[in-house]
Amino acid sequence: MQFYITKPKIIKESLINEVTLGVGQYVQGCVFFNNEHKVIKYPSLWLSKITEVENLSYSTAETYARNMTYFLDFLDQEEDLKELTLDEKLLHVTKHKLIKWINSLKQKDLDKGTIRNRETAIKAFYHFISDGELITKLIKRSPFPSKWLSSKPDQKAVVGATVNDLITLIQFSPYERERAMLQFMFDSGLRVSEVERVTFGDIKEAIAFTRSQVGKRNDDETFHPSYAPLKVQGSKGRENSIKERITLVSRPTLERLALYHSSPLYKKYQMKYSDKGECPAFLNSDGNVFKKAAIQKLIQRLNKKAIKNKAQIQHLYPHKFRHGSALMTLQDENLGNDFLERLVNVKKTLGHVFISTSERYTDMPHDVIDALNPENDQVKTTIEQMQRVYDETRLKIKLRDKK
Repeated sequence: MQFYITKPKIIKESLINEVTLGVGQYVQGCVFFNNEHKVIKYPSLWLSKITEVENLSYSTAETYARNMTYFLDFLDQEEDLKELTLDEKLLHVTKHKLIKWINSLKQKDLDKGTIRNRETAIKAFYHFISDGELITKLIKRSPFPSKWLSSKPDQKAVVGATVNDLITLIQFSPYERERAMLQFMFDSGLRVSEVERVTFGDIKEAIAFTRSQVGKRNDDETFHPSYAPLKVQGSKGRENSIKERITLVSRPTLERLALYHSSPLYKKYQMKYSDKGECPAFLNSDGNVFKKAAIQKLIQRLNKKAIKNKAQIQHLYPHKFRHGSALMTLQDENLGNDFLERLVNVKKTLGHVFISTSERYTDMPHDVIDALNPENDQVKTTIEQMQRVYDETRLKIKLRDKK
């Protein structure tokens, strides 16, 4: 089985012989093909509709589509349905057949979370063709019972990157622009998809906040904020729309970014923008925005180098930076008078919809938390930790540097 998903676009030419188009037609949706390259109608209709109407993210749509192909492969092997087309087979599925399918997944030793993920997708399909909200009912009721057929997934412990991991990883990059971005990701806790939306103007506003005079101490010494709010064009999760929120970034990280942004290398590429504030905060070697996929590959590449060189480092991926940021916040007494206040802070800055998502970090093993600061008995603040990263890893960008 195969599927094809297209993002919203206008097509002007038909790829099908003898089919003509008008001025241009808007196209968005998903199409499934059987092994004879014929369209499977009902799954195509389902995923096309919910992608359009529910603003389903394309990564989620791909997951749903892949899970549907697995289910169609299962139905295609069922002897009692062999005389039917795949669309007809879908309409003849019973609870007994679903139980058989779930058991077949268990026999493959798949993770409980994977099995639940597949059931979720197929359950959504049967809800779609039976509730009549978007189309005429194809079946009277869904064959799924109200309760889940699959076992509840095991709750996995959250393991975040440590500051030592961050420093080790950074040291395998020869470029300050990459090093500054990695420190920013850890400090801010942004999703990797959100990093590319951060602009020079956003960083400039945050830097201006930390440089503003806010008061005097008892000895009349003026002081500046240690943390600055940063506007984030956040990924909303299920939907493709952008949801703005505020996160916090420490002064050492912002100072590092200020030096990067004042370098001839950055300014050269920034000139392409009529409004300098709209220039992406993080640029690749070609002077274009650092995209999500490129950031993921960068971390993967540096991680492989670190492991190959037998550096003490765990297997890292971008989301572990986000976990590490949350754990660092929970330990920072500057960011809340007690643990509950800091937990709420994590929820707000990381953009969690539910506090229960943030509460996963309360189950973090103490030995892992202590690993954030193995050389000291007292847990350091975010400011102190980011200053350490800054001091140990910063490179000077020279005039002749091209990357």
